[in-house]
Amino acid sequence: MFDYECFPEEYINWFTTENILKLFGFVIGVSLLLLLVLPKKSAKAIKITKIILAILLVALEIGRFLWYYLRAQHYGDKFDWWARINFHMCTMMVWLNAITLILSCCLKKNNKLLTLFYHIIIGIGFWGALITFMHPEFIDSWFTIWHFKNSQTILTHIILIVSPIYLLITKHFKIEVKNIWVILGALLMVGQISAFAGACDNFNFAYCFKCNFLLKIGIEIPFPWHIVFILCVFYIVDFVIWFLIEMVRAIIHHKKLKINITKFEILAFVYTLINVTLHPFLMKAILPQAPTLLGLLFLIPLFAYVFGIFTLYKITHKKKMS
Repeated sequence: MFDYECFPEEYINWFTTENILKLFGFVIGVSLLLLLVLPKKSAKAIKITKIILAILLVALEIGRFLWYYLRAQHYGDKFDWWARINFHMCTMMVWLNAITLILSCCLKKNNKLLTLFYHIIIGIGFWGALITFMHPEFIDSWFTIWHFKNSQTILTHIILIVSPIYLLITKHFKIEVKNIWVILGALLMVGQISAFAGACDNFNFAYCFKCNFLLKIGIEIPFPWHIVFILCVFYIVDFVIWFLIEMVRAIIHHKKLKINITKFEILAFVYTLINVTLHPFLMKAILPQAPTLLGLLFLIPLFAYVFGIFTLYKITHKKKMS
């Protein structure tokens, strides 16, 4: 299971329709089974479950890193620390999921920071994990599905799908359209971190140079506008789904659909949109020259954006307006 040369009898093409459907069937089946089995009533059992899920995510991620390190040692190869730390979207969501699960055991459900984290892991981590199974380029065709390299990838992404839904089912937070700007802001920050890492090592983290998934389905968008396209698709899908959830909730409770939005949320969305518009021009100026320490320049707009959001929040004090 952990061998470096435990190859299948023949090459496995995970990109065939049959194999993708089998993979999806397996993932959906395991995810539904977990959601049915995991406790939903006992507060103590829920807390233990969240801790176990967090530990599993961290253990799997550390295991992945160690496997690559030991393989490099086995063959006498140079170990690329930067690439194996990994700045892909799902890897960042692994750590944020683990942090959110642990913090949800300690902090109140209405904590502002937790609310932000909830929306990010379900608005980004959930869909990112699904895309991994739709375009299984991270599932190695030279190993079986039961090999650690592949089972780690599959199990990690299953937990990325299950954990936000579990938090939603156990009523740790509720989806609200007024907080949809958080996803746009989180996508921007993830993009800036991935671009910084990619520029420093010339690695295609989070598709910062090109999107293999889009190319595979015949959509060719020139760099860096493919990032804007991906971001918009994520955002529109989330907005539509979240709006439908709000509408269904209103119908169930026999109430009119009413979305109260604060001045801060309006300004945060506008400010985020401005930053998203400027981001591709920064990418176009820096990334073609990778690898270079110019990638550090991506940290400037990243910190500036976070500081700007914090300042807006302080100024507005969330005065509500319909």
